[in-house]
Amino acid sequence: MRAVELGAIPARCTAKGWRRDVADELAAQVPRILAAIEAAEALGANRIAELLEAETGVEGVDRADVEVIVTAGHLRQLDTYKDWPLYSVQDAKAYAREHGDELAAIVAERRAWNAASMDRRQAADELGWRVSELSRVAEERGIAPGRFGRFSRADVAALQEDEDAAAQVAADRLVGPDQAAGILELRRTDWDYVVAAGWIEPVEVREVQTGKYKVVDVPMYRTGDVEALRDEPPAPGLNWEDVRAVPRGKPSLLREYAHREQSRAQAIHRFAAELATREGVEVWAHWNNPDDFWELDWDRIDGKPTREQVRSALATDPAMGPYREAVELGAEWGSVVRWARAMLAPGAAVILDTETTSLDGQIIEIAVMDAATGRPLVDTLVKPTDGVTIHPDAYFKHRLTLADLADAPSWEKVLPKVRKATKGRMVLAYNSDFDYGRVLAHTEQVGKRPMHLADPNSWECLMAARSRFYSHGRRSLDGPHRAMGDCKAGRALLETMAEGRGRRHHP
Repeated sequence: MRAVELGAIPARCTAKGWRRDVADELAAQVPRILAAIEAAEALGANRIAELLEAETGVEGVDRADVEVIVTAGHLRQLDTYKDWPLYSVQDAKAYAREHGDELAAIVAERRAWNAASMDRRQAADELGWRVSELSRVAEERGIAPGRFGRFSRADVAALQEDEDAAAQVAADRLVGPDQAAGILELRRTDWDYVVAAGWIEPVEVREVQTGKYKVVDVPMYRTGDVEALRDEPPAPGLNWEDVRAVPRGKPSLLREYAHREQSRAQAIHRFAAELATREGVEVWAHWNNPDDFWELDWDRIDGKPTREQVRSALATDPAMGPYREAVELGAEWGSVVRWARAMLAPGAAVILDTETTSLDGQIIEIAVMDAATGRPLVDTLVKPTDGVTIHPDAYFKHRLTLADLADAPSWEKVLPKVRKATKGRMVLAYNSDFDYGRVLAHTEQVGKRPMHLADPNSWECLMAARSRFYSHGRRSLDGPHRAMGDCKAGRALLETMAEGRGRRHHP
């Protein structure tokens, strides 16, 4: 109870309430108790504004008017709620009784000022400036905002007429390298030479987030400084039109004015190209954008060059000094590239795919393709044993029915062809655990021997290789869900992985 909280009455004497004598004593003190409660009642500015409006009949009272009354000393702050002040209700009612006319004048004055002024955002929008630019120019010109931080419309109109102020605001705006190159109508590489020549320096460097975890430093240039370069070329005989006329991909005419250090990308690609030529192997340089580092991998001939040999070459290359820590040698996907190339070698592997009656059912279609050439070796429907049906989920994938399989050969007749096509080869399947399991289970059901197909070491999983190559979780194959179509999709994936990642440098 509020009276108990305020100490206006004592706590209950018993679990059920107060004793009769205590209650009789309190009954005689009701006016004092009510006065204590009323004196302690407090509300926030918005609720006080509603109360004042109801007590005085003055319309449109808001929290800004309450703040004026507080500043004048008519309202006491009694408490806070979530850091918001709470004001005395008793004081508000007393003010309403004694100063109703004054409140009407306060409201009218606020409305008149609001009509004759703008807040900072409105004023900045009116001028076409940023709020920070408005604040800076106003301070420089001695223009102070009035009540509530608002600028008078007359002051805003004066700033609109001030051409020097507008020109200064435009000149002081900061632009990044790409925007600066646009102002000069130059290629970005030309702008980098402008900076390298020392013709302009950044005013500040900002951190810009370019990914979820990646932040880069971006130099920012004053627009006025960039435009000064455009209006007056910084070197004798320099003609911007000649610079702009150089076709994309051709060296900049500004090279003679400045020496640009090799960028990290240029240094790494140069190292990769020299490694490829020196060792006679293909080298792949890939930029890992999310983590901002370079992955370098290469083909191996008789196991060489080794990672230690490449690391030694990297350590002794003086131009790679600043960038060595940003290079990872022997990426996970590099081993997949070398494996994929080995699987595409003549006679090395086949690609196999099956369609089945269910996830744990019998084979009703199988295809085997030569990985090196793409030539079909086996492509046939298979009739399941009597009594076996096709699960609706499986039918939804491959659309095969028992009627489609009525004239197909049995697995006993297809198995020898599969064994012949796969003998001495690595068997590649997109989901090898599934296809390996179905081949062995169906073979056991019909009482035949799988022979070399039973060796798990002769099977490889394309889906697992794809996950390692792209560094993501396992995903389904975007194939037609028919055996030969999925074999073709699997071979296309194998060829993609054999290409490597990033830029390829040839010997």
